[in-house]
Amino acid sequence: MPSEPDVLTPAANSAPPALPASLHMAVHASLESVEARWREAWPRMAATAFQSFDWVRIWYETLGRRQGWKPCIGELRADSPDGPTVLLLPLGFRREGLLRVMGFLGAELLDYQAPLIDPDFARAVTPAHAARLWRGLIDILPSVDVVRTRRMPETIGGVTNPFANVPGARHTEFAHAAMLPATFADYAAERDSGLLANTRRKMRRLSEAGTVRLVTRVETPADYRLAMDAMVEQKSARWRATGAVDAFALPGYREFFERLATEPLQGVTSVASVLLLDEKPLATHWGMQMGGVLYWLMPSYDTAHARFSPGRLLMEALLRRCIEDGLSEFDFTAGDEGYKQQWANRDLRLFSLYHPCSTLGRYASNLRRVMELARGVPALRKLVRKVRGKGPV
Repeated sequence: MPSEPDVLTPAANSAPPALPASLHMAVHASLESVEARWREAWPRMAATAFQSFDWVRIWYETLGRRQGWKPCIGELRADSPDGPTVLLLPLGFRREGLLRVMGFLGAELLDYQAPLIDPDFARAVTPAHAARLWRGLIDILPSVDVVRTRRMPETIGGVTNPFANVPGARHTEFAHAAMLPATFADYAAERDSGLLANTRRKMRRLSEAGTVRLVTRVETPADYRLAMDAMVEQKSARWRATGAVDAFALPGYREFFERLATEPLQGVTSVASVLLLDEKPLATHWGMQMGGVLYWLMPSYDTAHARFSPGRLLMEALLRRCIEDGLSEFDFTAGDEGYKQQWANRDLRLFSLYHPCSTLGRYASNLRRVMELARGVPALRKLVRKVRGKGPV
């Protein structure tokens, strides 16, 4: 059951008139206790696909619970304890070593860590009031040592994210997107002509190597299985080759994506794509669509055919399909990979926050700052690695 709402009355003469007369805070200790209000609020909230209740639910059932996360979802209601929801913060907490850490549920897989927020409420909130709301929420949430977030978008659905600029938040990276015109020719006119010519040349050479089949939106069970199996194989091979953790070898990870792709998600559709040569998958992609936005999330390709740039060929085909279908945005999401900057025409600032809430948290925060400083100074970096037993740089 949610906690009893606390009342927060905006300070006199400090809030725009459009703000509710009072805001009532509640904390939900389970997804079940907030599901009805979350689903009711979803159609009128500014959010990204990652804030769909079903995305969070599937993550928690496959990964979050086994990772030790416990939900503590903050909610603001307008005007009365039973008033309409104007804000949901899908937070959770767990123990990491000595620290009790709070963050967004699903943080390790979120390209956008964000609240669900009523657009009119977002427009009315000033930076000063956002800071006060943040302090109020922290006060009623479970006691932790640190609140840690990253990839908080500066805007959500065209309105300002009030928590991206609370005291202590820092701009740390970018996301990139392509705002889509009416035709691909209009889009191409703004791109490097050499890039598009190279893509056409790659496709011509690939066609000379065998029979090419492009499926921008997988619809049959057979194609879905082909695409998902290839994505897992290709991503795992890439992670192992680069010395990264093979996430698909971890418990629950593949199940998470399988369930996202096969279960209904409120307001969100899974989109799988595949490029095949003689029915062998050379490139795959799994993403999501919410309204007029396509989220480019999990691309993979067969490195043995890298000379054909199969990932780029599939991406351009999906871009074309999105324009044909009348979508408004192709969201490349977080990350500064070079290809995103070549194909995007919009940048979105993302913010991080490391907010200590206890003496232990402040110690961890100070240590974190020292480590960040050390990474920028070669001599200090070498000393830190020596102390941590990692040998020479």
